[in-house]
Amino acid sequence: MLKLRVHLDVETYSALILGYCRVGKYEDAFGLFRRTRAKCWLLDSTSYSELLAGLCDIKNSEAAVEVFYHMALNRCSLHPSSYCKLIKCLCDECQVNKAINLWQLASCCGTSCCIDAHTTIMRELSKSGKAKDLLVVLSQMLVAGCNLDAETYCILIHTMSKQNQVKKCVLFFNMMINEGIVPDPGKLFDQLSFIANHSQLCMISSAIDKLLSESDILNSAMFGLLITGLWKEGKKHEARRLLDLMLEKGWLPDATTHKLLIGSDARETRSQDILSIDNSAAQDTVSNILAEGLGET
Repeated sequence: MLKLRVHLDVETYSALILGYCRVGKYEDAFGLFRRTRAKCWLLDSTSYSELLAGLCDIKNSEAAVEVFYHMALNRCSLHPSSYCKLIKCLCDECQVNKAINLWQLASCCGTSCCIDAHTTIMRELSKSGKAKDLLVVLSQMLVAGCNLDAETYCILIHTMSKQNQVKKCVLFFNMMINEGIVPDPGKLFDQLSFIANHSQLCMISSAIDKLLSESDILNSAMFGLLITGLWKEGKKHEARRLLDLMLEKGWLPDATTHKLLIGSDARETRSQDILSIDNSAAQDTVSNILAEGLGET
């Protein structure tokens, strides 16, 4: 009887692995991968990416890392979407340190690190309260020429606020707004609240002006927060200017802001020994503008 021996080459193995992946048999595909590794063969980019992504989908992070290490150490790049899946899979399993190690290895083998991978790592570090590690990752991102997005900045600002690092919060807030990046209204309000509570609104005055001139994101609550905060910081001219803008939009300050400004204006009047002011001559004062909108109390 004639017996035929079939010698499978790396292209055939890659095709078989890809076929298994396409029908969801990732464990079988991983078994074939181990055979190729034993022969020191390297998969093509398509079968490599689909195998690794599939292993992440079935939460087999150990096998996915094994595939990545073999290919990356042989300078094989990975498709960004598959790489992001790997990082997310590890972070979901609280293996952020391993994710950072793979991130550093990825940069050496030509794998493009998408912003989603960075933010996933940073989010996990933030949850763990590892502010120093977060800044290390940030520095590596900047050195690599990565652009930060709104979520990245929000993670940084939130982490620094939890650590009560006010100066860093102000720095990142100014960077974010100067780059034309604006978070959603809820996060923006929280960021402004933290800065206002530490009497540092004067340090973001340029960013506030940019928000006023280039977006309509500031709502009545944010206006009230800024007016009250600036007034308390002694920036009364800026507070009055924001009040004028607020009234132009048809918004009225809340009771807290109203009480603060009315009380402050009254104290200024007493300190100047002014006994009476004619209503017609005081139309531009804060108290009269507010009284006109809210009614005398």
